[in-house]
Amino acid sequence: MTKQSHKNTILLKNVEEEIRVFILKIRPELTNESKITFPDLLNYRLDYIKQMISTDSGKMDQLNETIVKSIKDNTTITDKLNPPAVKKLTTGQKTADGIAKFGGSWPFIFIFILVLAVWIILNSTMIFFKPFDPYPYILLNLALSCLAAIQAPIIMMSQNRQEQRDRAEANNDYQINLKSEIEVNLLHEKMDYLINSQWQHLVQMQNMQIELLGELQEQINELKEKK
Repeated sequence: MTKQSHKNTILLKNVEEEIRVFILKIRPELTNESKITFPDLLNYRLDYIKQMISTDSGKMDQLNETIVKSIKDNTTITDKLNPPAVKKLTTGQKTADGIAKFGGSWPFIFIFILVLAVWIILNSTMIFFKPFDPYPYILLNLALSCLAAIQAPIIMMSQNRQEQRDRAEANNDYQINLKSEIEVNLLHEKMDYLINSQWQHLVQMQNMQIELLGELQEQINELKEKK
């Protein structure tokens, strides 16, 4: 509680430091030995509280703008995800992917078994014509060897492209996780500010309100005594 140096005035040096600094800032002609009236002190207190609220509101707006700007800056990450997937494929790449996809499917297995069965039946009997590749089916072995020799590198080319896609997806996951981490850190920063700064200001304003109520009560008591 502040000390009175006169009935209706108070020395500025007896005012709490925060209010005194505020008064000297807006009234530089005053000094610590200057006297101010209690109504003026009340107005200064109210102005100081208004300034605190305005400052806190400005800081919150600035913090919100920082969060929004950071989130907007990082939304471009999603626009750049997986560049290999949208890249135009060459004819060779499309062919390799198509062959690898067909070669690893059930239709290919069924067709392959059917062709082998027909080949063996036609060359093991003379139902329609004289066998062109009789047992031990040397021509069939040659065809299968050529098929395996050609199919293997084609499948490897497709696998290499799949590895590139996997690396791109892993990079996408990293960027998305990084964006999420940035947003979480910004939210933590906002919460820390609210907990630390806002709480301190609330306590300070509460103390000032108590001071104001005490001074008003003193003035009321003085008025009653005069009556």
